[in-house]
Amino acid sequence: MAIFAMSDLHLALSNPEKTMSVFGEGWDNYMERIKAGFEELVKPGDTVLMPGDLSWATYIKEAEEDFRFIDNLPGNKIISRGNHDYWWTTMKKMEATFEEMGLNTISIARHNTIEVEGCLITGTRGWKIPGDDNFTAEDRKIYDREVIRLGLCLDAVNAADPNHEKPHVVMLHYPPLTRKAMKGEFSDILESNNVDLVVYGHLHGRAHNKVFEGKKGNTEYKCVAADYCNFRPFQLFS
Repeated sequence: MAIFAMSDLHLALSNPEKTMSVFGEGWDNYMERIKAGFEELVKPGDTVLMPGDLSWATYIKEAEEDFRFIDNLPGNKIISRGNHDYWWTTMKKMEATFEEMGLNTISIARHNTIEVEGCLITGTRGWKIPGDDNFTAEDRKIYDREVIRLGLCLDAVNAADPNHEKPHVVMLHYPPLTRKAMKGEFSDILESNNVDLVVYGHLHGRAHNKVFEGKKGNTEYKCVAADYCNFRPFQLFS
């Protein structure tokens, strides 16, 4: 079975006044295009990694229509947090809510390890990186906390596979590096732990010119923001 990835679905079924029009005509009919892309490419039993910005809803109960949209897409989904996922709460509450809603294709990556098709997957949100525009002292505090959380993710993966016999995959919402900022604590941690693949999103429209893809050290980086992938899940492993 294959593993795909796509982030930044920005679903608005639960919050229809929200719009992605600020990023231009490229986002026209994006929810329909996401559905069509999944139905064309993803088969039952495949897995799709979704690193954040999934729903515009503010509270988890308000996100039900968006979660049902995700649940009804082909394949199993592993989700992690983005900066606009205001509904995100504790693992216990999210899992209980998904069970209550009868959703059975969604798993949560949050400093844990999920094994799929011989790959070990973990995830956290990340944050803006030093070198980004308008990086503030408050951003630095959040960044430092996210560095700790990334360390927890890698501790979990390394404990599950101490000899690194399987591919290690990290889901981040924010890019851990960009063309403007090619080095930082996130990328240092990922590369020093020999993470095989990092998938990230967050960058839209003109920000696509910041995207870094390819290998740095032994770590491969791939941007999977929905508009960057033309609203079609990107296949990572066959």
